[in-house]
Amino acid sequence: MNSCPTFAKRSAAGGVIVWLITLLLTTSDSEQAELVHKVVFWAVLVVVPLGLSIVVDERGSSLYKLVVFAQPIGALITISAFFVQKGVLSAALASAWLILNILIALLGLIRLTGRGFHRIEELSLDAGLLYLPVAGVWLVVYRLGIQPFAFGEMIVLLTVVHFHFAGFATPIIAGMNGRVLSRRDYPRSVFGLSVFALVAAMPLVAAGITFSPWIGFAGALLLTLGLLLLAVLTVGWVRPSINSPVARMLLLIGAISSCAAMVLACLYAYSLATQTLIITIPGMAMTHGLLNAFGFVTCSLLVWSQRVVDFPQ
Repeated sequence: MNSCPTFAKRSAAGGVIVWLITLLLTTSDSEQAELVHKVVFWAVLVVVPLGLSIVVDERGSSLYKLVVFAQPIGALITISAFFVQKGVLSAALASAWLILNILIALLGLIRLTGRGFHRIEELSLDAGLLYLPVAGVWLVVYRLGIQPFAFGEMIVLLTVVHFHFAGFATPIIAGMNGRVLSRRDYPRSVFGLSVFALVAAMPLVAAGITFSPWIGFAGALLLTLGLLLLAVLTVGWVRPSINSPVARMLLLIGAISSCAAMVLACLYAYSLATQTLIITIPGMAMTHGLLNAFGFVTCSLLVWSQRVVDFPQ
């Protein structure tokens, strides 16, 4: 069991190398889609294994071992789907990731049922695991080449990105912050509100895409509130408890990046609701997407993946 987090971190390190290779390869005729594809590759190759290296639990240990060791295989099969024309074959290859995502969600369910509905920091970690299959479903839909609910192709692809970073990684990051906070005197209601906002925002954002942009705007505001409160707790209470200057700097970069990224997300959601051009999808991919993926999520996960052994499970 103890070797699993180490393997997951090595998988993430190897994923960085594979990801750098993919930068030399072309997967789409559209520059906009090409950029988002690379963000998806970063998620499956680096973000998910880093997240798995953090979520260590003796409950469901056999399943945990399975998902950790299967992750790099599933990631490589999934990436190969982007080099096959959209259709049944491409979707079948992408299904490897959906299957892995379902197993990860099952791990979250085992953690939840084995512990019960207490310790909000652990509930946040569980939520990240449980949300991941949504990303897998939309990835299969994207590679199949269909657009349900009259969604544009780019909206389907961005939904894949959203549920990898906001759905999976962000609750895990919040949970790790909560583990540190549980040892300190801090405003507990603030952390509870932050986790509630982060978890509740996911279905609102999804409903906004499907039903009404105003619902999506409400979801963006709620997600922003959750991340803003988390950033305050990170800077004010979590960072001072960490000795490593590098870790403190990475957490600060993550906190600032999350706030900046969510300002842009709110502007974009408002522009959709009011049908006013404020920021375009390519602009969102180049700003919000990169700030969130590399500034917030990656920097934060790098810190917590190195500190997971310090926390009781």
